[in-house]
Amino acid sequence: MSICFHRLLTLKDLIKVIFLSLLIAEPCICLPDQRAQPWKPQRVVGSAQLSIFQIDTIVLPESASQPLIDSVIDFSNSFQRLRGRSLKAVFEGRPKNAIYFQLTDDLSKGGAFTIHRERTRVFIRSGEPAGWLNALYTIEKEMLGARYYWAGDLGLEFVKPSITHFPNRPWRETPAFAQRKFHPVNLDFARRNRLNQIYSFNHNLAKVFSEEVFATTPEVFSEVNGRRKVPRGSCGTDPQPDLTHPEAIEVAAQAAISHFADNPNSKSFSLSINDNVLFDTTERTEAAVSPLRYFRTRPNYTDLVFGFMNQVAKRVFEEGGAWQTPTGEDRYLTALSYYWAEPAPTITIHPRVMPVLTSDRAQWHDPDYRTQDKALIQAWAASGAERVATWDYYFGAPLLYPRQFNQWIVESIRHLSDEGIDVFYSQLPSFWGLDGAKAWFAAELLWNPEQDANALLDEYYDNFFGPASAPIRAFYETAERHRNDNEGQADWIKLYKDESGIALFSSEVLAEMRDYIELAEAKIGIPAKQDASRFQKRVQVVSEAFRLTELYADFDQSRRALVQACLDSESSANIETLLAQFKIAASDYRAYFEEYTENAKYSPERRQIALSQSNPERLARGLIKPAPQEFISQLRDPKLEHVGNRMRNFLGPLLPQVEDWHLDYRASEHFAVEASEASVLGDSGLRVSGSDIVSIFNTFPVVSNKTYELRITGTWKISLDNRAHIHVTWLDRDGRNLETELPLRLPIEHRNEPVAIRLPFTAPNEAEDVRFRIVVSRQYPGDYLDISELDFGSVR
Repeated sequence: MSICFHRLLTLKDLIKVIFLSLLIAEPCICLPDQRAQPWKPQRVVGSAQLSIFQIDTIVLPESASQPLIDSVIDFSNSFQRLRGRSLKAVFEGRPKNAIYFQLTDDLSKGGAFTIHRERTRVFIRSGEPAGWLNALYTIEKEMLGARYYWAGDLGLEFVKPSITHFPNRPWRETPAFAQRKFHPVNLDFARRNRLNQIYSFNHNLAKVFSEEVFATTPEVFSEVNGRRKVPRGSCGTDPQPDLTHPEAIEVAAQAAISHFADNPNSKSFSLSINDNVLFDTTERTEAAVSPLRYFRTRPNYTDLVFGFMNQVAKRVFEEGGAWQTPTGEDRYLTALSYYWAEPAPTITIHPRVMPVLTSDRAQWHDPDYRTQDKALIQAWAASGAERVATWDYYFGAPLLYPRQFNQWIVESIRHLSDEGIDVFYSQLPSFWGLDGAKAWFAAELLWNPEQDANALLDEYYDNFFGPASAPIRAFYETAERHRNDNEGQADWIKLYKDESGIALFSSEVLAEMRDYIELAEAKIGIPAKQDASRFQKRVQVVSEAFRLTELYADFDQSRRALVQACLDSESSANIETLLAQFKIAASDYRAYFEEYTENAKYSPERRQIALSQSNPERLARGLIKPAPQEFISQLRDPKLEHVGNRMRNFLGPLLPQVEDWHLDYRASEHFAVEASEASVLGDSGLRVSGSDIVSIFNTFPVVSNKTYELRITGTWKISLDNRAHIHVTWLDRDGRNLETELPLRLPIEHRNEPVAIRLPFTAPNEAEDVRFRIVVSRQYPGDYLDISELDFGSVR
């Protein structure tokens, strides 16, 4: 069924008609009673004069954008479902019983709108076209009962409307958050749930301080440990510019001024630091950050970063005059308050610098972190900045389990709003079957944080899953409760891209969650696929996603069991059995992973959930049939005797030097490398603790197709989220990578008796070097890795 159009059409109009005619009539869906507490316009005398179903025409502006056309299509489809008749769409005239769109001088940001009825005409008024869309979806929500809980056709459900007649009084809505952005998220879902983006604030200094700038002004680039590198345009690997250099301020200011000149309607320009901590290490920077302070165990560089931002802002706004767009909207320089620049400043922030507070508020299950984070928000809100933004981490993919934290979504959004923070951004690569209500629930609260959160969740489960509501809710809430109780001390996006993060969930908890899915299936029945109801299809989406969780848990558990047996020197027969089980579990997981990401309609993109994986197969094979072989060491000192001490830069710490290995690390408050506790005569060995991330590495010559062995003797304490991997890279004569692998990740355990690890390798064709890296990251209090011997050599 299509919308009817009137008047002769130009080619431009015809294009619009094509879009507007793509309407699909579907059977009317029943309207359950259970719903959240809606916003209700005050009813006055005469307010019931115009019913939503008396509307028969939508009058589009000549400049109708594609998003507006799409929203009209959605509105018309819902109307068609409920009323069984089409709407007319026109581009001119003043028909009665019609909806109109008007722009006003209202500068309220975020898509605020007013719906005003004049007899049988309804006028949607906003200072920006985005407000038209928001108003239309609000009418569809409140008066037609439409809910877009997930993306896609299956995500649409209908509830009982909160009102059926347009009120006589102006219906005004202003969202609590001017910006409400999830990334990446389905664009239709974002539009239908009134999400938006106004400001830009991603990592950006690498694009400003480019190779071209380096060619003319190299002095504005950082010297990191005595080296000044040519930038490559990478926000991940390019060092930060020298934030203490006056010319760096001028380069950044000119980039912002040029941006606003070239993009006059732009409201922001990002000068956010690159995604690393490669800051200048010269005496100027040391003086700027001294005396060195720490926050959450990381060096505090906030005043350095935002002092630089203040000076750039003075140049851009007070001297450059770039205060507003031509239409009078305020402009900002945005900057991530990120990692080493996370703590609150001790300086006053320029009013047109917009700090963007980065925090994983899913970690609010940790009461100390929650208290600290709330105080941090309050301090930034009082920093002098006119507008403060937030960047959260609502993942989702790549975590392969239901990462549920609705409790903290509610509490954090309300706290941010109460403190006047109204620009929201979160990473959320949607994993619909495991995320559940997360995206829709948060979108609702970003529009109005004062809504009854429990009623919203009641509405979601009861309407979206119908008879399966209770068991599906129990499935998600079991995951949330277990995570709250067991994830422990907060850290930066805890368990992100951690191959063993699934260890958070025991097999018993996963079995309990599967029981809830099976109960849900029993409540609604399991028909043939072509006959499935919408409730059955939604439960199936959850079940298919959770099957990936279960298979991954089996895969990781079998891997950890195999490593454990190898380290415990169990019998060859038992190791061989565990190796066979590991290979089956790995094959089952990978086969389902490929099938699921290829065929499941609500699967995340493959790249979003593909994790780097360790493979202990060579460790096991070296123990199953050990052959007597002569080992010839290529190292000068496998016992790692300390031959000196060195402090890389003013950040410290003082580290031991050993003959055959180098240390690279990210500075942190409690990071230390000391002698091994197994050291007997003098200082030897390496005992690592308190690390953010550290790499023990070197490159050694090899002969292709020859057999080698890496030998490690050590003890360790590794907690959940603490990661200790061995990385191996084979290189050709030109230094190009031939092969890479992770032959071992040490298990989550406390092993206080030394164990000897032997990893056999055969150098691939054309290999001339091999690089080993022992990488330890995210050590929690009490964690350590103690290496008393580290050797590499050939075997024959």
